[in-house]
Amino acid sequence: MSDIDSNITQALNVQAEVMIAELGYTAIWPRKGGDKPAGEHLTIQHLRNDDVPLGLSDQVYTRQGFLIVNLVSTLDGYDIVTRKQAGAISDYFTRAQILEANGTKVTIVGTTIRSGREEEQRWETPIFIEYRSLS
Repeated sequence: MSDIDSNITQALNVQAEVMIAELGYTAIWPRKGGDKPAGEHLTIQHLRNDDVPLGLSDQVYTRQGFLIVNLVSTLDGYDIVTRKQAGAISDYFTRAQILEANGTKVTIVGTTIRSGREEEQRWETPIFIEYRSLS
């Protein structure tokens, strides 16, 4: 992973940590391990897309992808409640918001709350946070 990719991940993760602290969720991060809590929690994944050069002779690339935050809930509630909670999560990543780490700027393009689904006796609602960075 390049320094720029690390900076992008850091900028996204810092904003996710703010959201987690303020909303009071437990989060499961990739490769950090740990048991999944019995109650509501979040899983977080960074999905990068291919980097694309701006021009043939440019050393500047468009770097884009998604931070995927999965809201994991029990099956004893209504989907509308979960979608409202997912909306509160997505509010921490507003369109045109600029995040920064070590001089690398990351722009939030938008968020999409996907339809929830049952997975292993739990209800998962994915929130896709699209970003772009020119660097």
